[in-house]
Amino acid sequence: MHPRFARLPDGRRLAYVETGPERGPLVIYLHGAVGTPQGVCSELQAAIDDLGMRYVMVSRPGFGASDPHPGRTLLGFADDVAALADHLGRERFAVAGVSAGGPYALACAHALPDRVAAAAVVSSMSPGCPPDLAPGISPLLRVGLRALRRLPRACGWAGDGLLMIARRNPRLVARTMMLFASPADRKLLRDPEASQLAVASFLAAAAGGVSRMIGDYLLCTRGWGFEPRDVRGHVHLWHGMQDAFVPVDLALEMAAALPHVQTELDPDEAHFFYRRRLREIMGELVAAVELAPMATTRPHVLQPPRAVA
Repeated sequence: MHPRFARLPDGRRLAYVETGPERGPLVIYLHGAVGTPQGVCSELQAAIDDLGMRYVMVSRPGFGASDPHPGRTLLGFADDVAALADHLGRERFAVAGVSAGGPYALACAHALPDRVAAAAVVSSMSPGCPPDLAPGISPLLRVGLRALRRLPRACGWAGDGLLMIARRNPRLVARTMMLFASPADRKLLRDPEASQLAVASFLAAAAGGVSRMIGDYLLCTRGWGFEPRDVRGHVHLWHGMQDAFVPVDLALEMAAALPHVQTELDPDEAHFFYRRRLREIMGELVAAVELAPMATTRPHVLQPPRAVA
């Protein structure tokens, strides 16, 4: 998919790709820390066909073909999303943020409550606790994430060197993902389509160098510029209880702080389950956009985990 560009008020270009009916309910997808959208998987295409939605995948500053924005903030990116919606000619829309995209989705729900009909945060990072300090993550993952936080420049240099090798042998990227993944996520990454899209997404995101990806990750581990308790928009929080990157206890703490949230925990899923629940997640967002003129704040609801068959 070839990117298009929205020109932002400060002159920067924000790259995005879009698919689905032109006037369908708009959902803006906010990617994680290690990838920028490069294609449409079969599950997404089925959801688009079923729901008739317009699905726009935006690359954050410094990712893919989007211009960098030194010193950017989460709330500043909400302004970028508003400008993108203006460029698309839309007043109301929903946002879906996955992993490191979750904090950006919450920033949009906080900063743009009159425009964002609903926000989905899936496998989202949480405020106040860098992942390497979270209890329950594997020792290998803890060492890697701690190095990113404490030695970002050295990790960037090393990452750029490894990236040259990865571009010549993309299978190494998939193998590295498998190394850090939980058993539930390894099952997903064994799917050829999922693995191919994940590798392409990573290589595209790293086009401007690994340091930009590290900077994006670190931005989400620091203060967000707002507190979850102050988010006025409605949030759908989805989390896998086997998540090895963001333990479910952190997700529950964030859910408890959000004033208008509907939470669903899945005992069978880990970090990379977004595509397996796409139809349900998109269904909630599309319904919110379609009902936006009549939308009212809904109460805090925690859905119990699904029963294991």
